[in-house]
Amino acid sequence: MNTSFQLGQFRWNATRRGTAYVVAVGIGLMVAAIALGGMSVARSRAAANKLRKDEVQARTVARSAIELARATIKSDSSWRANHSNGTWLAGGSLQDASIDFSVTNSAGALNRSELDSVVVLADATVGLSRQRLSVQLDAKTVPLNCLAIPLTVGGAINATSSTITPAGATIATNLSITSVLATIRPNVEAGVSIIGTGFFGTTTTSAAARVLPNSSVFDSYVASGTAISIGSLPLVSFKPTIQKVVLSPASNPYGPTNANGVYVIDCQGQSLVITNCRIAGTLVLLNPGLSTAVSGSVRWFPAVSNYPCLLVNGSISLQMSSSNLSESTLSTNFNPPGTPYGYPAGSTDTDTSDSYPSSISGLVYASGNVSTSNAPTVGVLIVKGTLTVGGTLTLAYDNNPYNSPPPGFYTVTMTPSQGSWRRVVDAPSESVAQSTKGSTGN
Repeated sequence: MNTSFQLGQFRWNATRRGTAYVVAVGIGLMVAAIALGGMSVARSRAAANKLRKDEVQARTVARSAIELARATIKSDSSWRANHSNGTWLAGGSLQDASIDFSVTNSAGALNRSELDSVVVLADATVGLSRQRLSVQLDAKTVPLNCLAIPLTVGGAINATSSTITPAGATIATNLSITSVLATIRPNVEAGVSIIGTGFFGTTTTSAAARVLPNSSVFDSYVASGTAISIGSLPLVSFKPTIQKVVLSPASNPYGPTNANGVYVIDCQGQSLVITNCRIAGTLVLLNPGLSTAVSGSVRWFPAVSNYPCLLVNGSISLQMSSSNLSESTLSTNFNPPGTPYGYPAGSTDTDTSDSYPSSISGLVYASGNVSTSNAPTVGVLIVKGTLTVGGTLTLAYDNNPYNSPPPGFYTVTMTPSQGSWRRVVDAPSESVAQSTKGSTGN
């Protein structure tokens, strides 16, 4: 065999085997690279998917944190006093997320007013994802249901040889009503029992109790009202008496005036008599004596349309007459400059030839007991204690306090303001609020 040929053949075979080895190694490296690349892509996708999942979860939890803040507000009637502006929860946990939330009143202190709006900001972190949501909660007043009818009594109603009108109205007692030789024309609701005869409307027992104001009902009126000293009132039959005067935002014969016509009298245990006068305002009686009464002919409207006419922290008797309030009989002008009849848009004069129907055209509330005699007419009467009816009690229902409840006669719910849901994004030097598409509040 030719030695040169054998050597050449060996070299060719060696070269072919070397090339095949290099190709094999190259292919292996390519496969390894592809595999590693695939693994890297898979890891990146997994990380991205987890981040996206965490982001969705964090946003959901942030929304839940806001609902937690709302639940905290709803469960605590004194939440404005028990908390302050700023963080209410820090480092909490919910659904594997870390949460914080804050409540802020941009108008001032959190307890500045029960009707101020607040902004709730919630922060939720899941893994590496952080989501922040905010919403504005607006205060909505809900009238107490005792304002929906002309007469509500927390205790019992006792009517003897008397009349309550008109037919078609509804009166309610959270306890019982007893009629002895009485005529009861309105429909009657009683929490416990209805006893006696003379009921001309529908009667319902086991009725749900109607909600009455709490003890703080007087607070805002006392705070904003102008005091009238009991000692400044003239004595008639040894009783301090308001008579033959006009009491209004423009007229206070006993001292300085009040822009809203809110006047506060601390009776100091004395029995105050209000009679033969015209009032365009709100009178608040504190510590009244046992014989405190509204009697004679009285024409009474609130100066602020939805405010009460009379608030009594105690008991009172309504003894008004059905006779008109007559200027000529009492030698008094009840329609003077500054206090037009049909306040505030009516007209005034300087004569004493007018007369006005005797009635309290608005809301009367007493924290104690009320008795009636003669022929009083009242728009809305709310009695926390018992009501004893004598004479003829006429209920001329005024729905203004129900449609626009006055202070002390409503509850407050904090409701998300429409369109106020925001996603809050942290920028390097500022926070940018963006609308969250599809987010709605209720």
